[in-house]
Amino acid sequence: MLTEMYRRLVLNYDKGQYSFRDFSYSASDDQLYDLATQLNAFQDITAEKVLKVRVLEF
Repeated sequence: MLTEMYRRLVLNYDKGQYSFRDFSYSASDDQLYDLATQLNAFQDITAEKVLKVRVLEF
């Protein structure tokens, strides 16, 4: 049986990334994408990728 341990939101840039975790499990994919867009608005460059990473334990 797989158990989700936590989720991370990752914004990938050409020269690095920012990672966020410990957000509500009730957050939908659309809400997480909106959050990533808002966070990216504070950067001088645009994120190349926005990823949701799920860490599972089995």
